[in-house]
Amino acid sequence: MPGMPLSRRSLAALGASLAMPVIARAQSAYPDRPVTLVVPYPPGGSSDNTARPIAPKLGDVLGQPVVIENRGGAGGSIGAALVAQAKPDGYTLLLFPTAVLTISPHIMQLPYDVERAFTPVAMLTVSDGVVAMNPKVPVRNIRDFVAYAKERPGQIRFGSAGNGTITQMTGEIFAHAAGIRMEHVPYRGSAPALTALLAGDVELQFDPIAIPAIKDGRLIGLATTGETRSPELPDLPTLRELGLFGEGGISFFGLAGPAGLPPEVVARLNAALEKVLAMPEVARPMTPVGLRPRFEAGEAFAERLRRDRAIFGEAVRRTGARAQ
Repeated sequence: MPGMPLSRRSLAALGASLAMPVIARAQSAYPDRPVTLVVPYPPGGSSDNTARPIAPKLGDVLGQPVVIENRGGAGGSIGAALVAQAKPDGYTLLLFPTAVLTISPHIMQLPYDVERAFTPVAMLTVSDGVVAMNPKVPVRNIRDFVAYAKERPGQIRFGSAGNGTITQMTGEIFAHAAGIRMEHVPYRGSAPALTALLAGDVELQFDPIAIPAIKDGRLIGLATTGETRSPELPDLPTLRELGLFGEGGISFFGLAGPAGLPPEVVARLNAALEKVLAMPEVARPMTPVGLRPRFEAGEAFAERLRRDRAIFGEAVRRTGARAQ
């Protein structure tokens, strides 16, 4: 009845109901502290070339710093495991290359289940890879290289960013398609592999990080590995157009969080990423190293991961690739 005093129980219930919107607002205020972006390779490689232009701008849009943490080793699985074990609150995220969630489970014993341990967030960039060769090899085009390698089975070495990476698998698929046998030499990231190539410790590398060294004449470009010709090296044919690659997933870099990442956090990240990836100042430093921003999210991105996992699984079985 009007005017009747409220009981203690009623007052408590009223107080709780009034507090609920405040609590909900506090819980949804993501992010309210710095976000850690785990890059599962050493500094200076292709993963860094995606992470470093994006991180500060993403921090600006989110209103909190985005801090890059390089955790290299074991083909990216050390950094990936760190994120898989993190609290699913959006404060620990994984910037991963194609291989970490699509190739590695087929050739490595991993401490996590790639299909259950992560929440896919979005694609960030696609990569225009390149077949880079040390100039000491006495050929200058891909057809002559194949002939040269056939005469020297097992003597040609190619460096990669590590076991289970797409830079390994691209080399393995190319060798299988070309009918040649090469020795795979894994390194702890793209940058150390490039250093080895420049020093002549290996003869080939399948990685966009080599593009600047090709353009300045320190390395020889034989072909590119993307779906279409690279804007940076338009005169080089793609392995696909030469019939030396076949079916396969594209090389990209994406963002994921631990399993159980709340939908509202995923939505917040995607809204911010779509803005960031459209910024010219983000694309500008990526172009010379063969990267292009490309935003893809939601079920389309999750389906891409499932499809590429199947594609590369078949490629692993067909080529006999192994993490050495």
